[in-house]
Amino acid sequence: MNIGVSLILAHYLFLTGRLGVTASCPETVYLERGVDGTIDCVYEDYRLITWRITGDIGPLIVYQNNASSGPGFDSGEYAILSDGSLIIRDVTQQHERQYGLEFLTRKGQELSSHVTVRVFVRPIPVYPVIKGKVNRQNILLKVGRLWDIDCAMESVRPAVSLEWVIVDGFPRENLVINNDMTTTDHGDGTFSTHLQSSFKIADTCRVQSVTLLCVVIGPDVLSSNASADILFPPPVSDNPSPVNGRHHRQTTALLVIVIMYILASLVYLVIHNRKLFIRAIQNKRIAVDSGNENLESNEGVGMTLVQAASVEINTPSNRPHSITLANRAEAIESDNEI
Repeated sequence: MNIGVSLILAHYLFLTGRLGVTASCPETVYLERGVDGTIDCVYEDYRLITWRITGDIGPLIVYQNNASSGPGFDSGEYAILSDGSLIIRDVTQQHERQYGLEFLTRKGQELSSHVTVRVFVRPIPVYPVIKGKVNRQNILLKVGRLWDIDCAMESVRPAVSLEWVIVDGFPRENLVINNDMTTTDHGDGTFSTHLQSSFKIADTCRVQSVTLLCVVIGPDVLSSNASADILFPPPVSDNPSPVNGRHHRQTTALLVIVIMYILASLVYLVIHNRKLFIRAIQNKRIAVDSGNENLESNEGVGMTLVQAASVEINTPSNRPHSITLANRAEAIESDNEI
């Protein structure tokens, strides 16, 4: 077996743990700018670990017999944990490079690995912003059947892409989307991405709402989204035409006028009849009062006549007549006795 095949086999056995050495080291690591970052590479059963910057001749930092050394350690910029993981102090964009790792097992085996470091910067806010609503991750919009909407992520590293995702089972064929995405380099290692889009609802679509997600396409450490609940009117066919709408408004106005006329007439009749009723009651009261006065007057006349008759009977001129009547009565009684 030649040397090349042996090295490949040894590396395979190392990665799979079949050499009795436990190893775990990622190919790419994302570290946040401005804070300490760790490249988690866990090793067991080793005698010596050496970290290098790929392309540099000398070692960056060495760990042996539970002690660290090397220019990276001396400067305080780097450190090694007991499991072999590399610590980078106060990560900057200059740390975005490839690092090589070499270690020597207790059995004298020499193995190596490489890790690529990517530096990221979180945006503020950490989610994409829709329609400039910085403090809201979910917004509600009332639009027409055709509308424009934008989504942005500011001052982020690395540059990301943005994409609209339709949720809630809205029929995709009923929505026409035109996108225009631009990326701006701020020169400080950060980027801004803007997605300007126009949406059009198909004329045959009767659904009146849709939920859109603005999704970040980038490394997992920057994964996020924001949502917009969109409300729009029904199709034009479901709305009255301008002519019919004008006719409907005219009919409604005429109906209002007729109703107002009827109400005014009713009010007039009520008021007029009330006046007539009051007047009738007043007339009746006047008539009653007049009758009472006449009755009192007639009673006075009657009394006067009675008094006058009594006086006439008692006068001397009328006495013979009264005597004659008495004599006739006596005569009649005498006849009856015979």
